[in-house]
Amino acid sequence: MIPKEAKPKQKHKRKKKTKAPPLSFSSLPDEITENILAQRKKKKKKKKKKKKKILARLSKWSYPNLSLVSKRFLSILSSPELYATRSRIGTTEPCLYFCLEDSPNIPSPKWFTLWMKSTDETLTHDNDILEDYSLVPVPSCPKPHHGGYPSTVFVGSDIYLIGGPSNGPPSSLVSILDCQSHTWRDGPSMSVARAGASAYLIHGKIYVMEKSRKDDNWMEVLDIKTQTWSPLLSHGATEFRSEWFMINVFRGKFYAVAKKHYAYDPKEGTWEVMKRPKKFRYENAATCVINNVRYSYTSEGFFMWYDRNTNMWTKVKGLDLELFSTDSTYSIAEGCVLTICNHGGKLLVMWVPRFEEHNGKLQSKICCAKIAVEKCNGNEVWGKIEWGSEVLMVTSSYKFLNCVVSWI
Repeated sequence: MIPKEAKPKQKHKRKKKTKAPPLSFSSLPDEITENILAQRKKKKKKKKKKKKKILARLSKWSYPNLSLVSKRFLSILSSPELYATRSRIGTTEPCLYFCLEDSPNIPSPKWFTLWMKSTDETLTHDNDILEDYSLVPVPSCPKPHHGGYPSTVFVGSDIYLIGGPSNGPPSSLVSILDCQSHTWRDGPSMSVARAGASAYLIHGKIYVMEKSRKDDNWMEVLDIKTQTWSPLLSHGATEFRSEWFMINVFRGKFYAVAKKHYAYDPKEGTWEVMKRPKKFRYENAATCVINNVRYSYTSEGFFMWYDRNTNMWTKVKGLDLELFSTDSTYSIAEGCVLTICNHGGKLLVMWVPRFEEHNGKLQSKICCAKIAVEKCNGNEVWGKIEWGSEVLMVTSSYKFLNCVVSWI
């Protein structure tokens, strides 16, 4: 599923520049043209609403080309009303955002957004993958304190960057990236400055926890609606405050690991001690939840799912997935997994295969794959690779800083 090497572009002789003909409705998909032309006989106000609704039903993959049709289309495609319509009629789509730096090519942290074509649009007639993704740079955050690895949470179409990086000075500042317009704005500052804190979204609130802080200000919560911060005490988990090293969110609760294992219910505001699951791997490996099933991976390149009935981790089956454990070029075991996440109900994995020397430099490519997972017979999960590609060349000095999936 990893695409073939891109063919080199053929050189053409320079030709005299000619004015490009204006685009027309003939360049649009038939279903758009027919619907728009059918509306011309109706009143202008109704036609405007109908056109916006038609565009809202299309994948955002089509928007760059549609924006070239006319200034009016460009205005509609960038309007907040269009995204409100997409949300109302249920056509929002997941979009991956990630941030990295790689000196000297990317000397400061840079955000990118990765758009993938839907499965039925990806393959050509000869089953080769052709131009099946778009990697678009996003304006960098203007706040210098977000230059490292701040806490990151997505809320709707917004991405919150909270506090300072783990390797930098503490900060109470919050910056918000609007994924619809790709613009930044200031959010409400925290009550105290933090560095390297962990942040999680549950029930419309952002919970921020700072492991290195030993006082009662170690945890606070942001109400998204009111945009106000409030302190949050541990309520009986005194040792947890200074000794936890891993937290996961599952089914609306926090699950934390310290000397004991804790669960926190935000609705009740209480911590309780839990029994340690059998064969539960409390590693630094990333995990994600899809349809109430938690997924992770092993250093050997296998994807795993957590079976609550047996209280054990089980291998995800599928011949496609052998690529990640056996292929020497794209093996996860030979490289480094950057993240796994829920991408619209599919398992999305980003990784960097092993580095190889090119022109005196160690280089590799960030790879990305989207895997459809399905639970079968109650005790098996099967996976199938729907899409995969190399998306960005990096050197051995790269730093992968953030990754989040936003819905727009």
